[in-house]
Amino acid sequence: MEKQIVNLLSDIQQNIKELDSNMKAFDGKLKGFEGKLKELDSNMKEFDGKLKEFGNDLKEVKETVNRIETSQTKDVIALLKAGSQRSETDFHYLNTRITDIDKRVFTLENRAER
Repeated sequence: MEKQIVNLLSDIQQNIKELDSNMKAFDGKLKGFEGKLKELDSNMKEFDGKLKEFGNDLKEVKETVNRIETSQTKDVIALLKAGSQRSETDFHYLNTRITDIDKRVFTLENRAER
């Protein structure tokens, strides 16, 4: 009976040693996991910062595009006004020339009829 108790105690002691070894391995893996978790947290914070920076850059790009669009609209209106003024000037010049030529033709026709 004593031998059985000694064997049981020996088995229990062996199981405790295995459990202790397994706990040490688990503890090592847990520490490795904690390290990776901290690294992941650091990477997430870095990603968050870059995402905010990207958002700010995108906002700046939108503002620049809006300024360009507004500027282009003003430029187009200015070009249209300049073109319109040029067309009016050309129209008045040509109208005056045609009127002058028409008067000359009328005068020549009157001379020819006399």
